[in-house]
Amino acid sequence: MKKSLMAILTTMVMSSMLIGAASASYIPDDVSYQNINGQQLAVKIYTLLPDQDPAALMENEFENDGTLYKFSDIIKEEQHYDEVNEHTETVTITTKSKKLEDILAELAPTIAYDDGTWSGTLALDHNTIKTEAAGYQSSSYTVTATKTFTGLASNDSALIDKTAMKDGRTLSLSNIAWSVESTALVGDELVPATYSAVATYTASASTSVATGYITTADYIGKVTSSGISSIRYTVTYLGTPIEVPEEPETMPTPLAIVGFFVAFGAGVLLFCICTSKNTTVYQSTGNGNEFDRCGRLRIKSKNPVLNLDKLRDVPSGMIAVEIDAGTARKLFGKTISVVKQDRTFQHIVDKVDGQYWFKLDLGDGEQVLAMAPEVAE
Repeated sequence: MKKSLMAILTTMVMSSMLIGAASASYIPDDVSYQNINGQQLAVKIYTLLPDQDPAALMENEFENDGTLYKFSDIIKEEQHYDEVNEHTETVTITTKSKKLEDILAELAPTIAYDDGTWSGTLALDHNTIKTEAAGYQSSSYTVTATKTFTGLASNDSALIDKTAMKDGRTLSLSNIAWSVESTALVGDELVPATYSAVATYTASASTSVATGYITTADYIGKVTSSGISSIRYTVTYLGTPIEVPEEPETMPTPLAIVGFFVAFGAGVLLFCICTSKNTTVYQSTGNGNEFDRCGRLRIKSKNPVLNLDKLRDVPSGMIAVEIDAGTARKLFGKTISVVKQDRTFQHIVDKVDGQYWFKLDLGDGEQVLAMAPEVAE
């Protein structure tokens, strides 16, 4: 059987176009090829953040190991979370009084809390109540004192002290209340013999008084948060064997022979260009399981080494490596060395079934030699 030359060229050109177009993608958590009830299936599993678009997961048809796969269906599974946390909320109120009973009248025993992510009911913690003056203003008042004088010979104000002292403050005489203390008989009449007096002393004073009071208090309790942490997508492709048409045995014309060799040469050249590199390197964008394509490298089955320094855009941090299916089969059970500058990482290829993926954290530390975690089987 002979494969059509045009079919070969068309396949290589389409593969080249698809490779060049794939500049960014989501890295699958798992890729498997299965035969269920006589149907050949390719199953790819991805984990995305809730705000990431799953439309990019549905690939165009692709070929693997002589089988052409076309999109069949996608299943969405939301990964939910429920968390409980302790929360303290501080509230502030103003009152005219600093008495505790007046303050408690303004503070509710419990409050509802909801910030859009966390919600719950919080209770007042009485031990956290703190009150202070909101401000001060000056207030005037009158200081008053009295003195009693007895046994005065007359009701003459000259007999009364003009000032008095109270709490270190000097007060001035402001009023005198006289009364007859005793009488005497003069002739046929009773006349005052002695007098008593009650003298009132006053002075103006001022003080600072609070304009009001500010109270802070803490409400404490448990709050809960729930939602969707991530979404798991299972994308299934249905496979059909690729049929290779059998060409009739005919004698080629000279023009056909020339055309064949020209096309064959172009095909060989294009084939070398497209197959010289069999491994794609991606770098994480930091947005969930999304990666950007860094470039292609060639890995040899006899000495499997990936030198990341040969890439135009040398990656850092978390990377993903995709090895073509044919090369992956040859690498089964072997150790791949991933080199970047003076650091070397190692990964053992295991359970190859089609394209092979693995993730690797390059880190920023000193030279390391570490096993890389797998992402696909």
